[in-house]
Amino acid sequence: MNSLKEKYGDWGLITGASSGIGEQFARRLAKEGFNLVLVARRRDRLENLKTELEQLYKVEILVAAVDLLSQNYFQELTTIIGQRHIGLLINNAGFGYRGLFINDTFANDENMIRLNCMVPTTLTHHFVKPMIEKQKGGIIFLASVVAFQATPTTTVYAATKVFNAFLSEGLWYELKKFNIDVLSLNPGGTSTEFQKVANSTPGPVPRTVEQVVETALKALGKKPSVVDGLYNKILAVSTRFASRRITVILAGKISEIFYKKH
Repeated sequence: MNSLKEKYGDWGLITGASSGIGEQFARRLAKEGFNLVLVARRRDRLENLKTELEQLYKVEILVAAVDLLSQNYFQELTTIIGQRHIGLLINNAGFGYRGLFINDTFANDENMIRLNCMVPTTLTHHFVKPMIEKQKGGIIFLASVVAFQATPTTTVYAATKVFNAFLSEGLWYELKKFNIDVLSLNPGGTSTEFQKVANSTPGPVPRTVEQVVETALKALGKKPSVVDGLYNKILAVSTRFASRRITVILAGKISEIFYKKH
């Protein structure tokens, strides 16, 4: 069996690479021998990670300290990358909000939709074209277990994750004829900084970033979608066996019980 690097190429790009799942993707792919473009706002964290990974694995790391919500992020990022071919794209950057829709602001929701939905769409449009020319590539979208179920108190975030899940699954079908693997990665509660930003907790059965990334890389090229962890798989499947009304009510109750920040 070919290694990930042999299958997809020399370079990977990871958004949201300064912490959490994105940072773990960077560690795992550097270990596989990938050169990496690490994208996030926090330059200091990216520089520290660059130094560590280059010393450990003798790979090349490009730091792209870019705010993906800025107006000129795309030009900044593509200038840094230059003519390098990105063979594996990890659309990981995103954020959420835990609370009532009416208590959030329109500006926050707009930024959430832009970062969670528009940015990965834009980057995929750009980087998939050279993948098609080379007849190989891989793309991972960070969806979520909430993509399987409308979830009160995180309503807009859940809606953005439906977008990610449906986009990636549709592209899995469209792009497989070009030998490009696409995966919708659906984690549930994971121990990362995400919960602090989202005013949330990782829930009753938190997973580690190492587990989530391993789940993703094992599934890439084998299926269009994967849910990380048995508990999350049960949650995702359970929505098929009750009415929409009941599942929304249950999702709201579970969300309030397990995820409210005290």
